[in-house]
Amino acid sequence: MEKITRYDSRDALSWTRTENSATVLRRWHLDLFTVRGWCTAGAGGLLVFVAYLLGRHEMMALGLALVALALANWGLALRLRGRTIIHRELLSAVPSVGEVSKFRLSCAERSVIQEQLPEDFGPGPRFQAPGSIEYELLFRTRGIHLVGPAQQIVVDPLGLIQGMVRTGASLQIPVRSQLHRLDRFAPLGERTLTGDAKFSRSTTTDYYDVATRDYQQGDSVRQVHWKASARHGKLMVRQENHVATAQALLVLDTSFEHWNHSGSDLRISLPQAHAEALTSSRRFENALSLASSIGLRYATSGYQLAFRDLTGASLAQRDPQSVSELGALNSFEDFHAATSDLALANGTVEANGSEILGNTLRKELLVFREEPVIMILGELTAPQAAWLATLSRTVRNVEVFLLVSHPERYGQIQLELARTSWKVHILPGDMAIDEMWG
Repeated sequence: MEKITRYDSRDALSWTRTENSATVLRRWHLDLFTVRGWCTAGAGGLLVFVAYLLGRHEMMALGLALVALALANWGLALRLRGRTIIHRELLSAVPSVGEVSKFRLSCAERSVIQEQLPEDFGPGPRFQAPGSIEYELLFRTRGIHLVGPAQQIVVDPLGLIQGMVRTGASLQIPVRSQLHRLDRFAPLGERTLTGDAKFSRSTTTDYYDVATRDYQQGDSVRQVHWKASARHGKLMVRQENHVATAQALLVLDTSFEHWNHSGSDLRISLPQAHAEALTSSRRFENALSLASSIGLRYATSGYQLAFRDLTGASLAQRDPQSVSELGALNSFEDFHAATSDLALANGTVEANGSEILGNTLRKELLVFREEPVIMILGELTAPQAAWLATLSRTVRNVEVFLLVSHPERYGQIQLELARTSWKVHILPGDMAIDEMWG
């Protein structure tokens, strides 16, 4: 079986697009004329001019015939635009950054088709129709990428016309943020399910037969299995709560000024199909990938996650409607789907520069006094860190991730947050997530 061709935008960085014709010719599709075609049309025009000067009708007829022949071939080539029926389908699931996506391009008419990939990938695959071709794409940036329209290679028998004309429609591919396996990283692997369960999957388990384990710091008193504790002489908790759905809150900083702070932040352009591209930075892309990875881990563990920005606005397409096992995964999927067009926002920071959380979010935090709260933030000043530390009096189970350009400059901020009982990570945001805990 022939190996499927894989295209990776990272491997196509050395490829540069070269245009063989002028912009004006491409605009009017005159670049379809070959050298023989231009010579034929030019000779016909010259004969018409000479015949007009000499009054020779037979010479004028020959000149007009040559011009008409070139124009007729050019017109027939243009009529092929959009006439050939192309079928393109995505064979794999909706892709995320770093995942391989499989496509199939097919055509039932006799033609030569070349696929048009997003610009970062370079030239696409070519095949002889009727037939089909399968290929794989590996996206390195999130956004809404355009695949197609395909290009049909047209050649007339006389060799006057040769080139590509667009045919078929393009396919919009929403690419979501990258997901990482966080269980490989020890600092993130220490946290277990600590929220109070709001929904239990094992509703028929007998109280005496339920599995137990040793009590761990952070476990709720309501999880304690008192009869098992009496038998073992130490505190034991019900294991069934580890397969229960609890609530958690994930706060992601989407302020433009926090992720494009200085020249050290590498700007990234994210395609949005036919709309204007989004501006992001590598630090924010790492933060969004971290948020998605943490969200997936919590959701698969049964947590009902709410995703918010600093103002308290929802980052998912819709808020979870029910607290259940299925609802936990659905709430994450809604957020992950929204990452394909999630943009940084301007002016989300308070005017005084210290209270970085909006009133709506501060009120919502009161609901999560004992539930897990994950905060993923960009640049932070010492006054903002001091104000943020005051929230530890009411919100206890918080894990903060600061993705900054220069972690060594955050000693004062680390001292401010060290006064809390929160777990704080100050990480080099420009580094790949796989390397942050290396």
